[in-house]
Amino acid sequence: MKKENKSVKDGVNVIDESGDNERKHELDYFLADWRFPFNAIVDPVLILDEHLRVVKANKAAIELLSVDGTDIRGKYCYKLFADTYEPCKFCPIPVVKKERQSINQEVKHSYLGRVYSVTCTPILNQLEIIGYIYSIKDISHQRQLEKQLVQAHKMDAIATLAGGIAHDFNNILGAILGNADLLLYRLPQEGTTANLDASPGQITIGEIVEHVDSIKRAGNRAKELVTQILAFSRQSAVKRKNFDITPLIKESCKLLRSSLPSTIELKVSVASNIGPIMADPGQVQQVLMNLGNNAAQSLENNVGTIEISLREIEAGRAEQNRYPNLEPGRYVVLTVKDNGKGISENDLQRIFDPFFTTRSVGDGTGMGLAVLHGIILAHDGIIDVKSTLGKGTAFTVFFPRSIQESALEEQVTANMPSGSETILFVDDEQEIVTMRTRMLEYLGYTVLSATKPETALEYFAEGKNKIDLLITDHTMPRMTGLQLAKAALEYDKELPIILCSGYSDPITPEEAQDAGIRRFLAKPLDMRLLAIAIREILPSKPKEEV
Repeated sequence: MKKENKSVKDGVNVIDESGDNERKHELDYFLADWRFPFNAIVDPVLILDEHLRVVKANKAAIELLSVDGTDIRGKYCYKLFADTYEPCKFCPIPVVKKERQSINQEVKHSYLGRVYSVTCTPILNQLEIIGYIYSIKDISHQRQLEKQLVQAHKMDAIATLAGGIAHDFNNILGAILGNADLLLYRLPQEGTTANLDASPGQITIGEIVEHVDSIKRAGNRAKELVTQILAFSRQSAVKRKNFDITPLIKESCKLLRSSLPSTIELKVSVASNIGPIMADPGQVQQVLMNLGNNAAQSLENNVGTIEISLREIEAGRAEQNRYPNLEPGRYVVLTVKDNGKGISENDLQRIFDPFFTTRSVGDGTGMGLAVLHGIILAHDGIIDVKSTLGKGTAFTVFFPRSIQESALEEQVTANMPSGSETILFVDDEQEIVTMRTRMLEYLGYTVLSATKPETALEYFAEGKNKIDLLITDHTMPRMTGLQLAKAALEYDKELPIILCSGYSDPITPEEAQDAGIRRFLAKPLDMRLLAIAIREILPSKPKEEV
């Protein structure tokens, strides 16, 4: 017998007890035909009433949500899923109620520690919602495998580039050590006096400045190279920012050149005045490196040419005819072209499919281009491939050009802000402590130094000196910089702290705030940036600049 339609009050928090029995009968009538196959479904499935209480649950749902197999009927789903007394923040039911149709969403569930693909479907009785079907698929293992796969490809690329990285570092170290040797050889020996500007054959002040500038330039190159390697290999979430892609492409091409056999010719063409893009630099570098390595592998006997170009275009009708998925606008275009064996038309249709590869069995997973395709889509870009058998392949990547941020050029002068406060500087490397102590003393500060966190805490315990600022390294033996900061705050709750680190585990803003961190600076520290940061943190008026 067909049930009469009853009125339904809107809102999950409104409960009409008088209508509960009618609703239950309607749901029972709806469920009667498929009660037995219900438990055969391997994924958890719940039938909820309009107030989000469980009416039916299959075996998989009971195993997931029940304690010791106890009945979960009549319990609110949010109590079972999150142990809360109100609907979960990620609950799809409000959207389902509004749109009156099924939705699917991915949920990272912190309470259960899993990642789920959740589907919620309304149960309609003559266009009236009388309940919900809530199905859950655990995709935690799949997402973990995807993360591991992306990380594995990054590390494969790093392994390929190891020789190139070593080559670049040796060149950088050669410049640093060579200029340092020249300075030590040509400078007057201790105990002697010399007029550096007048003595024939003696090193001049200008030459000293030239050697020191060369050392600093080489050091900055090494710093940038380390930053790129870490960004390339680190397993982290995508961090998009507005940046100039040109230096990244040029530096990456140098790494690629060093890793390729000398029989392969690499041609690089970078146009001038290319605008910025909104992207993750590490992932952009991964795109170029993987495309470059793929191009090299397509060259038979490691003989041929790879052409890499970077340009900016305005996508008009002609570009849209050639690339149908391209929206109007300005793009920064990266092209990697080779004259290798090419790809057949049939294979070209599947080139971005997961696990598809044109290589021999055991010579690659076939996930490289699929991963790159995902990266480019995540950056609102598109990738196009053209290939002819026996003539070569060209991959073209379009990144939307972002708006140029207006910023004043930083005025770099010889003057740096100084002060007279007392600073405690902590680092486990004695050479760094010695160098930074001299630098801070040159700026007028009184410096207390320590190579051990325990020594630093002794300064606070003794109370002989009023410490105005703590500057500490993060990664140290026995105690991290965060732990030291928290311990120091027990002596002085208002103590400002600067945390320095080269490469360590990520620090959340909450952790930094709890530890009293006012500023985070990346190592190696720039003298001027450190001097400015100190004056921005300390409240007192600075001394006259030096």
